[in-house]
Amino acid sequence: MEQYVILKHIEVTNANAISGFTYGFPAITHFLGFVHALSRKLSPNNISLSDVAVVCHQHQTHAYRESNYEPYSFALTRNPLTKEGKTAPINEEGRMSMTVSLIIKANGIPTNVENEKLATCEFIKQLAEQQKLAGGRITSIRSCSLAKEDATVKGMLRGLLPGFVLVDRSDLMTDNEQDNETINTWLHVSAVKYQAVKVEDLDNETSYIDWQRMPKAAGYIVPIHIGYKAIAPTYEAGMVANVRDTTTPVTFVEAVHSLGEWVGAPSRITSISQILWRYHYHAPFYVAHSQRHRSGNDLTPSPDQHIEYNEDF
Repeated sequence: MEQYVILKHIEVTNANAISGFTYGFPAITHFLGFVHALSRKLSPNNISLSDVAVVCHQHQTHAYRESNYEPYSFALTRNPLTKEGKTAPINEEGRMSMTVSLIIKANGIPTNVENEKLATCEFIKQLAEQQKLAGGRITSIRSCSLAKEDATVKGMLRGLLPGFVLVDRSDLMTDNEQDNETINTWLHVSAVKYQAVKVEDLDNETSYIDWQRMPKAAGYIVPIHIGYKAIAPTYEAGMVANVRDTTTPVTFVEAVHSLGEWVGAPSRITSISQILWRYHYHAPFYVAHSQRHRSGNDLTPSPDQHIEYNEDF
């Protein structure tokens, strides 16, 4: 029987706000890495964690702008002087504070004895508080609980309101087979566009130009970073100098981007598989997806969906 651990209201400070070409929220790979690290610590207890759903309650990017017409700039920290007494160089780092909740697919949590189940959840909470999430420090976790056996995805999400759950929308990218249409779809979602509209003033019998924001597709669609693509052969352990782990094979990769949607209404979610992110590996891609597709205005699961990638994009 499937089990789902709910880490509710995780408060994180100084999390990484830059992911690939985008900024404003950590990449989904940060959350999958967090779950993987937590699962490794629980493996001696015969407990494993895998897929994860992300619900965002609050976020604030550490950025500012001098006026409404200026682009945003990250608020950077001032580093101490170097040993020569000179100003240390500044590496631009995007940071943010956020409050999120995670629904994690689990296996092996004892449920026969209530006290043992509660003790296991408290143990998971303590381990989670010791980790970093998206490079940021976890300041508090409100609670850790195990979803009831008869709990529905809508019931779990209602318990996490108000908040928006991140859903995979890679289907919008695969609708366009040509390279230029694919990247134009991604750029259209990423950009804020305005167009000049001629407005007639009937009272004064004159006309003027009004710049109006161009509408986008329905839904809170956002560009996201979902994984990596290998751009070099895999080198044996120890062949590449200055790597963190000299016992693991190494390859060089580049970021892979796609589209996601923030859904704030649990009524639109009909299956847990729509919101659970998991890794998919098919060389040279190592990316995260949820198993579902979209039909009309409803989100419906599709376990057999397979995403094809263009090697040149």
